Amino acid sequence: MNFKTTYKITLFCLSFMMGCKTIKPTLFVSKSPISIESPYFQSWVAGIQGGGSGVDVFLPVKDLKNITPDSLHFRGQRVKVIYKDQYITARFQTPDNQLEKVILSNEPLAEANNKLLPLGDNSPFDLPKNTCVLSYRLNNKRYYYKILDLTKSNFTPYPSSPPPTH
Repeated sequence: MNFKTTYKITLFCLSFMMGCKTIKPTLFVSKSPISIESPYFQSWVAGIQGGGSGVDVFLPVKDLKNITPDSLHFRGQRVKVIYKDQYITARFQTPDNQLEKVILSNEPLAEANNKLLPLGDNSPFDLPKNTCVLSYRLNNKRYYYKILDLTKSNFTPYPSSPPPTH
């Protein structure tokens, strides 16, 4: 082998190794640091065309103690959570009843204003339909707690767009 070939192979191997990300271990906890009482989820749909649809997940808690809830993983998605009025709440969008303004034409410039489909924030966890994972921070470390057997609440139709979560 000549010098150029050896150099190219070495450069390729180094760039491949440097491009790989290190995978952080997932810190699941077996016992929640907070008391979550009767967690549930509720499907909703807006009463107007394009008003959206989704599922809200509610985790009733009395006291957060010293944790900071970050996000919730549910049905293949991950969203940021809101803590208000003793509820940790997350709103997951579903593809039904979303506003779609897609221009189809034989003229390529007419379609230039079409937006790409949103990628969303996918969850790395493969969970059953009534299970979620709460991501939270404690002492600058991220932890995950799996919540099993969420109760399904009655479906809620809204006359327009849904109100903000708790």
